Amino acid sequence: MQANAPIVILGGSAEARALAASLGARAHLWLPARDRVTGASASGLADFADPLEGAGALIAAPHPCDVATLSLAAHLSRSMDVPHLNLIRPAWRAGRRDRWIAVRDVRDAAAQIPPGARVLVTLGRPALSELAALRHAHALVRQLTRHRSTFPLRHGRFLHGTPPFTVTSEVALMRRNRIDAVLTRNAGGSGGWPKIAAARTLGIPVYMVARPKPLGGAIVHSVEDALYWLERRVWSDV
Repeated sequence: MQANAPIVILGGSAEARALAASLGARAHLWLPARDRVTGASASGLADFADPLEGAGALIAAPHPCDVATLSLAAHLSRSMDVPHLNLIRPAWRAGRRDRWIAVRDVRDAAAQIPPGARVLVTLGRPALSELAALRHAHALVRQLTRHRSTFPLRHGRFLHGTPPFTVTSEVALMRRNRIDAVLTRNAGGSGGWPKIAAARTLGIPVYMVARPKPLGGAIVHSVEDALYWLERRVWSDV
């Protein structure tokens, strides 16, 4: 392996960008086309194996709930025989005042959400096809970008919003829309936390979809730990 072999980073999370900035010219940041990351261009995944030729390592750093990208990274690392690491931010943890209901997926949540409940859904656009299970609820589905997709349910509508959100604005939104419950994924990080804090303030239950488990590779939770892994696992062998 060459001392200056590129480190390929797959994913568009804030951690991916921070790691790329730390690595400088060594980093090759590769983004799924669906990722929306300011200041970074998006690329498709079909020809992803090409950048792995001669790479020193593959680091998967997508959204923590992005099953497709985590699976792709595991598959590519095995097929190309490249050292593989998952950089995944720490999950949120429920506090004493939180009312969380752990669920496996949208179908599991739908089985537990009361009929007629007004639910704020923040699962991202890829989950739209899963929302048919919520047909008994009134869903207000937040989307961060405007699109022309048909609303997938009989009752409810899209809510378009632009981050950053604050606890105050999330409390106001939930009160204005008479929200009874929140359905979201355990994304971790500070960006999505205001809705969790707002639900706590209002005593609203949060149906929390569990994170997927990476299918291979070591796991670290910070850029510093990723750099340490590179020093120990990759660069020490050069």
